[in-house]
Amino acid sequence: MLRLVLLLAFFLTTVLRVHAADTPVDATVQELHGTFAGQRFWARLQAPDKQFGGNRVLQLVYTPPAESELSGAHLSDCPFVLLDAQLRVVAWNGRDIGSKAVPSVPDGYAITREISVLENGDKRIDLEQRKIAGERGWDLHLAPVLLALGWRSGSTNNIRAVDLFGPRHAEALTITWNDTAISIGGSTFIAVPDSNGRLATLTAADGTHLLSVGGRP
Repeated sequence: MLRLVLLLAFFLTTVLRVHAADTPVDATVQELHGTFAGQRFWARLQAPDKQFGGNRVLQLVYTPPAESELSGAHLSDCPFVLLDAQLRVVAWNGRDIGSKAVPSVPDGYAITREISVLENGDKRIDLEQRKIAGERGWDLHLAPVLLALGWRSGSTNNIRAVDLFGPRHAEALTITWNDTAISIGGSTFIAVPDSNGRLATLTAADGTHLLSVGGRP
């Protein structure tokens, strides 16, 4: 009898986790601003758009990770990121920067990384190609902003993370949360909800605020 109860509990937990991972985020337009890694940011998540296959455009203005964090890659500070219903990256448009991500065949991503190369005292720009296989995921470095859009108090989830432009692109990474306990690629954080159960702050283990939402117009 005990074994049957344990098996039933495992089954229900598995079903609930799968359901949570497949639950789409609120389809209405979301806009927010605040600080991310100590710098101000602004984001607007558009409604699903038929011209993009029902996916959603995330407009973002922020300070991207330093080139040293991305193995030399340079990212735009105002990209357009195409997201699916679970906020997984479909494509990344660097706009004025050569770094971008597009769907690969049969799955995964085809990545272009804009790299600055110093040769004989002269600086030039190279475009480096890479591929990441597998299902769609949240970009590892953009995850805090995506949590500000998709996390809700009391929810659980388990999502693939991909380091699109950084050095961990070959690793099997995940983003998980169980209510306020959050893990991003193995690093742990605590989420503090606002009065509506959405993310207000994301705090690292040492107590520093990685992301704070200042307002949602």
